[in-house]
Order: sequence, then C-alpha cells, then structure tokens
Amino acid sequence: MKNNHLAGAVALGVLVLLGLGLYKFLKPIVSDSPGVPSANVQTQTPPKNAIQISIASSNTKQDWLHQAAESFNKSSKANANFQIAGRPIFVEILQETIDGKKVDYRSGTMVSDTIRGKIKPTVLSPGEESWIDKFKKDWQVANNSGVVKGDSPVLVRTPLVIAMWESRAKALGCWPESKSACTWDRVRALAQNPQGWRAYNRPEWGKFTFGYGYFGESNSGTLGVISMCMSGARKMKGLAVSDVGVEKPCGQIIAAVESAKVHSGKSDIWLLELMIQSGPEYLDAVITYESNVILMNKKHAQTMREPLVSVYPQDGTVVVGHPFAILDGASWVTPEQAAAAKVFGNFLLSKEEQEAVLSLGLRPADKTVKLSSPIEVSFGANAHSQLVTLEVPDTLVIERIGEVWHKVKKRAVVVLVFDKSGSMKDSGKIGAAIKGAQAFVDFMELNDSLAWMPFDGTVYADRTYGTKSEIGETLKESIRSTNASGGTALYDAVTIAFSRLEELRKKHGDAVRYGMVVLSDGADTQSKSSLTDVEIKLKPEEGDPRGFQIHTICIGSDCNENVLKKIAKAAHGKYWKGNTPEEMVKVYKEIAAHY
Repeated sequence: MKNNHLAGAVALGVLVLLGLGLYKFLKPIVSDSPGVPSANVQTQTPPKNAIQISIASSNTKQDWLHQAAESFNKSSKANANFQIAGRPIFVEILQETIDGKKVDYRSGTMVSDTIRGKIKPTVLSPGEESWIDKFKKDWQVANNSGVVKGDSPVLVRTPLVIAMWESRAKALGCWPESKSACTWDRVRALAQNPQGWRAYNRPEWGKFTFGYGYFGESNSGTLGVISMCMSGARKMKGLAVSDVGVEKPCGQIIAAVESAKVHSGKSDIWLLELMIQSGPEYLDAVITYESNVILMNKKHAQTMREPLVSVYPQDGTVVVGHPFAILDGASWVTPEQAAAAKVFGNFLLSKEEQEAVLSLGLRPADKTVKLSSPIEVSFGANAHSQLVTLEVPDTLVIERIGEVWHKVKKRAVVVLVFDKSGSMKDSGKIGAAIKGAQAFVDFMELNDSLAWMPFDGTVYADRTYGTKSEIGETLKESIRSTNASGGTALYDAVTIAFSRLEELRKKHGDAVRYGMVVLSDGADTQSKSSLTDVEIKLKPEEGDPRGFQIHTICIGSDCNENVLKKIAKAAHGKYWKGNTPEEMVKVYKEIAAHY
C-alpha cells in the first residue's frame, strides 16, 4: 500500500512511528479494537479542592495505569505525601473511542490530538521515547515555544521480539536460549530458502511464513523493519542515510524477509490472535513485543497447540520505553498542575508500582526490581536472554528506510467487490462508498494489481484489471461513474471474485499476496449461490491453509452484518462498518494497510 499522493513526500508519509516521531498515519481505527487489555471506566469523583491533572497514555500499559491512578487518587485524599500545599491531587486518564469503546490512547493519536488541541493533557506517556522528541519539535514549530521543560523519565520497558511457535524457535536455535546465530540474518536466509524448513531437517513444515504490521502504521512492524535494516548494515547505532538503499544490505535484507511475508495489518495483536486461532498453518512468526507474547500465552493457554515464545535477535533489537512527559510549557498546564504531575510520576516510579508493572509482562524502568513471573519461560519469555539493544536512528534516516520498504515490499493483488444495487441509492450510500473505494486505489502501491468487480443482480467481472500504475486513473473513473440499480447477488460476487484470485495465484504463485475487499449494504436477493456455498468456497484448502485475506464493509443501518462478519472471519480478514464519506474513506484506508 502506498498513497500515491504522498509519493513525493514519503518523509511526511513515514512520520507515523511510535518511537520514531512518525505519527501522521496513525488514525483512529473504525473496526474492532486493537486488542489491548480493557480497563475499567474511571468512575471516581475528584474532591472539591483537588488539583486535577490528566494523562494521555499508551494503551499497552492500560490496566496497570488505571489501577495505579485509582490507588493514587484514594491515597491523595489523606496522605500529605501525595498532595500539594495540603490539596489532594486527582488524576484523570484521557481515552480515545475505537469502535464505540473507550480505550487508552495509541501513541500517534495522542500526539496528533494534543498538537491539534483536541485534548489538553498535563502529561503525555506514549509507547516509545522518540515520540516526545517529535512532539517537542512539532510543538515548537506550531507555537514557537517549548512544551516540555524537564526530563521525561521512563516508566516501563519491553523489548521488540519475534513471536514464534516454540518448535520453530528451537529449530532455529533461538529457544529457550538465544544462541549467537539467532539473528535477523538467519531469518533472512530462511525466508529466501525455497526449501523452507527443510534446511533445518523439518521439510514437513513447508516454507517459512512471516507476518508483521505495516510500516508507518504499526509501531512494532516499523521498528522491526528498522531492526532488519540495521542488521543488514551491521550497525548497532549511528545508522546514516547513506547506509540505506534498495541495493544496499539494508534494502536487501528487508526485501528478503518480505518475500516470506504472508499477512500484514495495522495491529500485531490482531495477527497474533489469528496465528493462535489458525495455528502454524497460518504463520510461523510475527514481529511483536515480549509483553504481547506473554499476554497471548496467558490468554490462550488452554486452546493453543503449542506455546508462542519470544525470539531475541542477537544482531539487535529495540527495547522501547514509555516516557512520562509533563507539558509544563503548555498554556493549559498551571505550575500547581505541573508540580502535581511530578508527584504522580514519582508515585508510578515507586518500588511498589514498579513491581506491579510485572503483572502485565512489562519490564520495570527501575532496574533494581527483579524480573519475575510472568516474564518467564512458561509464558514464552526469557528474562535472562541477552538483549542486544539497537539505537533507533533519527527521523530522516527512518524516512529513507520507509522509502526503501515501499519499493521492495511484497506486492498485492486485490479484487474490489462493490455493491451497486438499487438500495445503495438510499441516504447517499453509493456516493460515500465511491469516495472510499477511490481512496483505496490512492493508497495502494503503483505495482499492486487491482480488479474492479461491481455487482447488483449481476456480477460484472473483470471490468478493469491491472497494476495501479497502468490503470489507476481509469479505475478511479470507473468507480466514480458507478450507478446504483438492480438486486443484490452478493454470494455470487464473492464466489466469482474468489475464483478469480485462485486463477491469479496459479499465475503468480507465492511471489504475491492476495486479497478481496467486499462492500455491501444488504442481504443477498438474487444469487444462485448460498451463504453455505460461500463459506465452503472460502474455507482454506488442506494444501493451501493460509487462503486469501478478505475484508468486508457494511454500509448503512440495514446491511446484513452477520453475513459480512461470517465472510470476513472465514478468510482471515476483518469486518468494518461506516456510513458517511469520511467514514468510508477512513475504512478503506485502514484496509489498504493490510496489503
């Protein structure tokens, strides 16, 4: 996926990373939540004379922070150590809404919302330290003033890892101890080997299959690509722009690993859940965080065929830290509030609270706190494994890595299945859907192939097909000229589109990733096929268990959500919903990040 409108400004397009100051692509998700632990809604009421402060915090540490804030607020009522001049301090945790649910912020969204003035927190605590550097620079440009005057201590840490089935990690020499040969370079060699796992005397496992989040959309995916690049360049720190290029070792290792990538998305948690649901047939490995491996093993212990374990590459990984930055230079933060925030920050760094961090599988910032359960082998983590820490390069270098990644990433073939039945005329649905589909074309890579398949009571197959560079503008014109009329042959359309993907796979093989995006507003009225026929068709075959990734979009209050959810679930995709042109554009852009 690539926004063609950003082709000349990849620097801006890449500015979206969690720890890298890259946030402009991180927009609120319109589908299901990103899979973080759910926290109780804050119901405490501040005392009348309290100094009220607020924090926007990364959702990774959501449960711990909510418990800590609740404890602090209660204690502050009577404990002078948690007061300012005899006045209690009350902490509010700001949240964003995702799919109608209140959850703690994602790093990019909290930064952009604060810059825009949508929220006015006293404290920012994103999921990686470089976010604060980017935030301060952008604030200086926008306001010609400083916003964070003091230091921003780290509250918690977690290393970036490769989550892998235990059997696979052992075969690679990466579990339970990470041997010196357990490296990104070994992953690259396995990804490139046409014999796959035969190289490790396990031919029955087939080819190596990998998954990770989209660069610039997924924090773990972006940091993973940066780690690959630095491994290729053989640098632990000081990576320069001159080290990054398509033909250089940095670009070569990224391209090699991309060749084994089968699934992508905006959320590593989503990929992990599907990996656990479908087993090794779906994926061998996913880039994520150690804390997420622990979470998955605790959550799915009774249903997993074998544990997931954390692979710690010995040629370098990133250990992310969650900073605590007081916005004492912002106009809405008073000196009293800044002082109160410091008191709360010290509370979070107290021995008791740092020990409590461990319950989430996160590592405390306080290195005197001994690592203990659940950071242990039984939950797929090794507290004693050597962490070879990489120093994340500056923003300009990251922008160049993003440019290289877009050039070498595995290309996609996607069929756009689009409901143009008569009911799409209602409430402007056809106009909203057209805007979304056109946005999807904009955000795909120039060498991605697209097929346009509108349908009413008839399926209009192969109306337009080719690479975006060849047919992009023509395709957008075809989409724009689509009119609403006739019945709804949804099941036939999905079946025909799937058959078309099967034909294309015979032609292109595993060198390409395949997908389908289905939009509809209602129940099927004219198909020869039934829903059961569709589900049978979509069920992964024994010889090809991964299948195709199919996303479904419901538009309008009258659409048959159950049907669309079943189709998405059967094909390792997501179900989405929207109504307005703005929502449709957002949904289609979100889906584009999965290819």
